Amino acid sequence: MKNLLNKKNSIILLTTILVILVFSNSKTRFKISRLILSHELSILPNLVFKKINNLNRLDMYDAENKQKSAIILSQYVYEHTLPIEVNLDDGASWKLLHGSIWCDGVSDIFNRLLEVNETRSYITFLYNDENVSPHTINFVDFLDQSLVNDRNSSLEKKTLFIFDTQNNYKPINKEGKVVNIDYMLNNKIEFRSMEKLDSDNLYLNLLENDKGQLWDRNIFGEQNSFIRNISKKIVKYFPNFIFESLVKIAIFINPELEKNYKSYLFARFEHVMLNYSSALIKYQKLKEANIYSLEAQKWIERIKKFNI
Repeated sequence: MKNLLNKKNSIILLTTILVILVFSNSKTRFKISRLILSHELSILPNLVFKKINNLNRLDMYDAENKQKSAIILSQYVYEHTLPIEVNLDDGASWKLLHGSIWCDGVSDIFNRLLEVNETRSYITFLYNDENVSPHTINFVDFLDQSLVNDRNSSLEKKTLFIFDTQNNYKPINKEGKVVNIDYMLNNKIEFRSMEKLDSDNLYLNLLENDKGQLWDRNIFGEQNSFIRNISKKIVKYFPNFIFESLVKIAIFINPELEKNYKSYLFARFEHVMLNYSSALIKYQKLKEANIYSLEAQKWIERIKKFNI
């Protein structure tokens, strides 16, 4: 028994020393932080999807519910992101935590959330008649059509479904049905409020001129790495606190993040995880300390508008 205790104590001691040695190196801390919130592991998108799913009666993992799930996720991205001040060009997890994100960034976040239940989506750059791109949105392919020679451009765009998560545009007609681009172009009057899709003095011209470029195609299933598929299953079936702790560790140990920004990210994490009461408290403390006060005020207003 005594020998067993000695072995146990030795293991604990060696583990403690190893942890201290690893985390004392700033480069190592940075790499671990980036790994935890990498696209390869996709811990945060899977965790957010799971949390949203658990709060809905709909089984969002079920392939039969992809359209309804996309509507729910689109609303989530709209409510939890906003182009406030400083944009961030980084991976989707860091963008979601940062919150102040432009149209291409929110399209990336939406793409990654849709990967969880294997809904095909493309980040799409829209162009006006003068070949200037004023906006970026998602084109979603609920049929997951095959590409010709792996070319995104081989798809017939009119068969796809638009989601503009920055402006909260969803492909829903006046009868509440999810409709594709072809329907929208044949019934423009129903979508007159989607002014960000107009151009050159024409309704929905950013769709009708067919100049949109299907850029980043999200990936899942057999296209994914073994690690990413395993990570997805682990997040789905293991307790949330494990992965919530990992995300907090990733923020805390990153040596390239300033102290005030870390405080902001901790508040944002509560927000994106739908812990609104906790997020409000943290945002209020940031305001009082004059730390990211503009962003904190915007998020407080956002939560009170949509989530309370």
